[in-house]
Amino acid sequence: MTVVTVTEPPRDRLRVGLWTAPVTAGVMAAAAAVAVATTWWPLLVIPGAVAGGVLVAALVRLDLALLLFAAAVPLEYSVSLGNPQLTVVKLAGALCFASFAIQLATRRRRLRLDATHAMVLGILSLILVADVAATSLGDAALVTVRYVSYAGLYFVLTAFAGDHRTLERFVWVLSVASAIAGVLAVRNLLIGFDTRATPTYGDANDLAYILSTTLPLTLWLLRRRGVPRLVVLTLVAVIGIADALTLSRGAAVGLGCALVWMVVTHRSQLRAVLASSMIVAACIGVVAVTQQAQISLALRDKGIVAASNVDHRFDAWRSALLLIAAHPLIGVGPGNFQLYTAAVDNRPPTPDDPTVVHNTYLEVGAEVGLPALALLLAYVLTSFRRLHIAMRRQVGPPSFAIAATASMIVAVTAALTLSEQYYAPLWLMGAFATCLWQEAKASPDVASVDPAP
Repeated sequence: MTVVTVTEPPRDRLRVGLWTAPVTAGVMAAAAAVAVATTWWPLLVIPGAVAGGVLVAALVRLDLALLLFAAAVPLEYSVSLGNPQLTVVKLAGALCFASFAIQLATRRRRLRLDATHAMVLGILSLILVADVAATSLGDAALVTVRYVSYAGLYFVLTAFAGDHRTLERFVWVLSVASAIAGVLAVRNLLIGFDTRATPTYGDANDLAYILSTTLPLTLWLLRRRGVPRLVVLTLVAVIGIADALTLSRGAAVGLGCALVWMVVTHRSQLRAVLASSMIVAACIGVVAVTQQAQISLALRDKGIVAASNVDHRFDAWRSALLLIAAHPLIGVGPGNFQLYTAAVDNRPPTPDDPTVVHNTYLEVGAEVGLPALALLLAYVLTSFRRLHIAMRRQVGPPSFAIAATASMIVAVTAALTLSEQYYAPLWLMGAFATCLWQEAKASPDVASVDPAP
């Protein structure tokens, strides 16, 4: 009798077979695209190849994707991609999240969640609920996508807790990109594009908010010696000049609050701050002398609208409070405040109606509801507590917790007169706080941290 033995194909071969078809199809599609591009658009082949190489590298290397995101944050409204709904931040964010998903799927990186991640997701959930109540779904969708981008940044950046090299590189890239954005904004002032240092596709106050929150982090890089220190001093000068020429009072108040905190709590750090301030002041003096006509015009225009801007903000705050009282749970929908400013006063809309509240906290309450505002305030307080723990336990790179705290103070106080909840700084500084806190919690050389600040 003949016995026939049936053997199962090796699993490794099956795995290779399953991957063969999609990989082959992808290679053939890429080859076809290159062939068509070479034939019809030969000048685009080299830039396309470079972009494709960067894309592949960023998908494989999460740290590279994160640095691309850092570069995109200050340059969002200085670079146009031809479509106002498509920005460099959205592209960099999508690439960063795709790389993060690959890292999680291949178990090359572990996702560490805590209370602040729940707060960030809670705010996102409430934004999605508030979208249902939005009169303008288009405006609500744009705001929601922006929040998703920065909520995702929070998750990705906190995955690098303990990775001091990547955190420092992130600060370097953010500082260089901020300086470039500042140069472009000052150029717009000097050529007469605007009477303030303004990005080509955005608002001067939004740029000032990013530059002001970046400045303390850039100053932290002064601990480097030699050529890197000279580079940092140049970056500080450029960022400081551009920030001053935006003429943003909210950003100036934020920097002033951070300076007062430094004077009261960390006088040892004042030497670098004062030296850098003198350099910035000297550079501003040179610009004021050489470009006297443009600076005089900017100051005159700012003085003319200063009083009306204050009244404008008070009207917006009053409207926001009325909307919070009328829609306390889910608000009127993200990005929809501008549609209700006239309705709360029982009058027809006018071109002078405020489009934003000019207060981050009131705008969140009016557009997304009081539960979302409570989560945002809890997030801010938790971040400050974690930074305090990091400073007390001296974890992370030397003095980094001090710099991050100063930047957080700028972000939180400037947000009292600016609507910046859908911009990077507030979430970026909170991510730094969580990175330092998670490092303190995991470090065997540091005393145990409070379980859940």
